[in-house]
Amino acid sequence: MYRFGVFELDPSAHELRKSGVRVKVQEQLFVVLLKLLERPGELVAREELRRIIWSADTFVDFDAGLNTVINRLREVLRDSAEVPRFIETVPKLGYRFIASVERTDEEHHAPISPSKNRRVSIAIILSVAAAFLLLVSAGGYLFLMRSDSFSAAGLEVVPLTGMPGRESDPAFSPDGNQVAFRFSEDGVKGRSGIYITVVGGAKPLQLTSDSGDCCPVWSPDGRTIGVAHQGPALTEIYVLPALGGAPRKIYTITKRYREHIGKPFDFSWSPDSKFLLVSIVAVPNAAAPHGRPSIALVSLTDSSTRLVTSPPPEFSDWSPAISPDGKRIAFVRSSGPGSLDDLYVVATTGGEPKRLTFDRRNIDDAPTWTPDGRDIIFSSARGGLSSLWRIAAAGGGVPTRIEGAGTSVFSPALALRNQRLAYVNRSIQENLWKVWLSDPKHVTQSPQLLFATRGETALPYFSPDGLKLAFESTQSGYREIWTMNHDGSNPAQLTYLNRESGTPRWSRDGRFIAFDYRPTEHSEIYLVEVPGGVPQIFPTIPDADNTEPNFSNDGKWLYFSSNRGNEATQVWKAPYPSGGAPVQLTKNGGVRPVESADGFVYFSRTFRTDEIWKISASGGQEILVMKGNGLRSCWNWALSSAGIYFINEEPKRALSYYEFATQKTFPLVTQERLGEQPAVAPDGKSIVFAQIDQWDQTVMLVNHFR
Repeated sequence: MYRFGVFELDPSAHELRKSGVRVKVQEQLFVVLLKLLERPGELVAREELRRIIWSADTFVDFDAGLNTVINRLREVLRDSAEVPRFIETVPKLGYRFIASVERTDEEHHAPISPSKNRRVSIAIILSVAAAFLLLVSAGGYLFLMRSDSFSAAGLEVVPLTGMPGRESDPAFSPDGNQVAFRFSEDGVKGRSGIYITVVGGAKPLQLTSDSGDCCPVWSPDGRTIGVAHQGPALTEIYVLPALGGAPRKIYTITKRYREHIGKPFDFSWSPDSKFLLVSIVAVPNAAAPHGRPSIALVSLTDSSTRLVTSPPPEFSDWSPAISPDGKRIAFVRSSGPGSLDDLYVVATTGGEPKRLTFDRRNIDDAPTWTPDGRDIIFSSARGGLSSLWRIAAAGGGVPTRIEGAGTSVFSPALALRNQRLAYVNRSIQENLWKVWLSDPKHVTQSPQLLFATRGETALPYFSPDGLKLAFESTQSGYREIWTMNHDGSNPAQLTYLNRESGTPRWSRDGRFIAFDYRPTEHSEIYLVEVPGGVPQIFPTIPDADNTEPNFSNDGKWLYFSSNRGNEATQVWKAPYPSGGAPVQLTKNGGVRPVESADGFVYFSRTFRTDEIWKISASGGQEILVMKGNGLRSCWNWALSSAGIYFINEEPKRALSYYEFATQKTFPLVTQERLGEQPAVAPDGKSIVFAQIDQWDQTVMLVNHFR
């Protein structure tokens, strides 16, 4: 058995698996990959590969044929010839497998003797006969009973296409024979956009060529496809012919959608073709006095809207999916801070929604209905890792994991016919990078890789002496807290909670790390001693989501964000280390508190905002510090002694410095591919940030799904 990256090759079973899911691969590609894996790091000559692919008497254009095999193999592995992760070309000589390979040798057993073999055969026959009788007697019961688990037996899981790049947002045509999807490829102009492909073959047809296009939805008659275009100021919905043609705009949503929700845009088409279902920031009225994101029906006749849901304060409704009969809508209701989501169902005519899940765990993208309308399938991290789950639409049940799809899966879509399921399998490598400063306004060189990982790393934070870093990482499968030296050496896992842990912050004496963790329905603040302590809860506000801890400079207070009573999320502080009655600081919204050296607490109002505010550590007036610099996330800024370092998203990604004294902004690093979540070293001489260096998304197709 050979393991590399997210892949696993089993020669005995003649299978290649990606994140546990079998990948369909041609015989020639398989034998070439096996040969390379047998000798990792070594040059495998082109002539040697020719001999294992073609016999000596085969007439073939060897050079062109081998090049084709290698190119197709790279497509399967989502590899690149220019920047290889797995297969490196040695010009005119051959190829070398450059990634780390883990090999597991299976135990070899002695062959069974003929007599023992006969005894085994007789035993097997008797066992099979007994099993057959048992199945016959139980058949009627099994036929009537609805199982609580869904086995992977009989499922065929294959990639939808072999396109290199990122695929997402799959949507089946009404007959289930075509799939529309979004495709993105960095650095290749005109390739990104919306595509459709025939299930089982044929080259995908490109319908649009704009990277801002997403979320395709088929019309009920299968003739047109709805597409959302997300621009810097507006989100616009278009329809265009399924065979290609000029688009026609049918609805516009203001920019406030992205700022308010921060969720992927999903919409649905009613079976009678009369309405679109979208999530909009409603105009304040009696039903929605605060203009919260709500589910609305948009008439395709006159573009009028009718609200179907009215979420409570601090909640938002998004990603609607209408049932096959058009009578019910499944949607996700979210609250802050963080991704606290649950699945709901409401009648198309409106009314009180029925809550289906009670996890308050991240739900990724829109749910999808089974063709009979009995169940809903959705992607969620309710088990710790993003997986596919199934729950009865009538309510009262418990979600059941769908086996065979694996983890790190998103965006499920079901065909109304043909027993087909599609979903997105995602593989992300997010590393830590470092940039050195000659002074607050200048860097000494371009960013350098500090720490490479197999999964995702995020939210780095320096220890008070600057010798260590804490960060959250998925290297072990779950998002846990890790530490390492400031030079990237000696990484060590600190927590083993098997859930979502994050936002680590060191105490001022360097003994403890505070972080947030959600053991049940609500997030709580935890403390763990470094190294090797047992995480303990730090008492804050009961029955609320308490997140983003940070210590005061004198070490006597622990700041945090909380949505006590489902009110607007505010900044609070509690006595440390004794605990005690928390004190509320902000009144107009506050997340991610950081205390400065001059006794102010800096914060953002919401998670997605371009504003940074401050308030005295003892309370008082809330003062605007900066806004309008392209900042779009509360995690993309870091406080220093005399200013703020931030990474903006618009108009071009850049690491910049905002100086308090002059109120001027100084660009430090500008490049198309730049990370997020900066952390400043205590001595002010370096900045560490997280950056996604590999991002692969493949639409997987499941046949025979029931």
